[in-house]
Amino acid sequence: MTISRWIALAVVAFLLGAFFQYDLGSYLILENIKSEQAALQGLVETNPAKFIAGYFFIYVAVTALSIPGAAVMTLVAGALFGLWWGLLIVSFASTIGATLAMVIARWLFKEQVESRFKNLISTINKGIAKDGAFYLFTLRLVPAFPFFAINLAMALTSMKVITFFLVSQVGMLAGTFVFVNAGTELAQVTNPSDVLSAGLLMSFVLLGVFPLLAKWFVDWVKAQRVYSGFEKPKSFDADMVVIGAGSGGLVAALIAATVKAKVTLIEKNKMGGDCLNTGCVPSKALIRSARHAYDNSRGKSLGFSDSVIDVDFKAIMARVQRTIAEIEPHDSVERYQGLGVDVEIGEGVVLSPWHVRVNGKTISTRNIVIASGAEPFVPPIENLDSVDYLTSNNLWELQERPDRVVVLRRWADWHRADSGIGPVR
Repeated sequence: MTISRWIALAVVAFLLGAFFQYDLGSYLILENIKSEQAALQGLVETNPAKFIAGYFFIYVAVTALSIPGAAVMTLVAGALFGLWWGLLIVSFASTIGATLAMVIARWLFKEQVESRFKNLISTINKGIAKDGAFYLFTLRLVPAFPFFAINLAMALTSMKVITFFLVSQVGMLAGTFVFVNAGTELAQVTNPSDVLSAGLLMSFVLLGVFPLLAKWFVDWVKAQRVYSGFEKPKSFDADMVVIGAGSGGLVAALIAATVKAKVTLIEKNKMGGDCLNTGCVPSKALIRSARHAYDNSRGKSLGFSDSVIDVDFKAIMARVQRTIAEIEPHDSVERYQGLGVDVEIGEGVVLSPWHVRVNGKTISTRNIVIASGAEPFVPPIENLDSVDYLTSNNLWELQERPDRVVVLRRWADWHRADSGIGPVR
């Protein structure tokens, strides 16, 4: 970090320290401001230009330094300036302050973060370039997200400053309106009976309902983006299509069928998926045999005479297959057909939000559940394809115990370099 950045960081730290050291936050407490409301209103009336300029500067500073108090100052704007003037002043002050916070954070930290997390930041920037404005708009629209965190997060991306400013201006407008409007009603409270006024109660209702309305609006916009270009059918062949008959897909199909939904279950390989055939069931069966051998090897410490364990690896692997066969009927095509599920053995292709193609036919459905699972990751190591390497798919076919095994586990994203593959741990 350059000397100029260290100086800037020291200045910001000094200002924040002074704010808390001299308890300047007490001036941004609603009760204290309320007690001085008459005096502040007098200053607005006698010298409006200077007072508004001072208020504007303080609001910008508070938001730029991410100091607590912006919400109270927004309420105060409604109380002192009224709805429309308050909305105008706060809208621009908050956006300018947020943009300054973003620019300062970008100047101080972006270079260091990029150098340390280059690949992660590069991936994020690809998403920002495509839908960054929409992401920012939705974050600004929903007050549940702390605005200072949004400023910092966007500072570390490649979003243009002008885009950040304009989207923030529009995205924060609805929330600012609700808070300023609440402030105009708080200004009318002079005695306890005023608390029950219809206007004040409505303002507090808006404060509570706005986040829910904002979330609904964001979800609606996202849905429109997804569904644009597709025609929704007037009738459906199924209530739900489940792609993948592993542990997740089987449960989804079972629950839907239990409540009498019309369900189609699609599986292109084996019913039961990884869990039954190559994952949970065979691995636990093998672990149980290994546990037995281990416990017998330490029999003396448990109070038994030492015994010699003769491991029959082929018999152990045969037991693994028997365990799979014992459980297999519970995940079979016949069982699920008996439950009322239409089972298709084939590859499902999603054509639209309401259409899936399998075995040459197209099924219209109200809902699609994708539970397609995963497959073993084979790292692109040079000459790996020249050896008989094992994955969870073919490990269970072993009939002889290997003398030695090297296990490769994916640590992070694999990176190609001049010398070959990245870290293997």
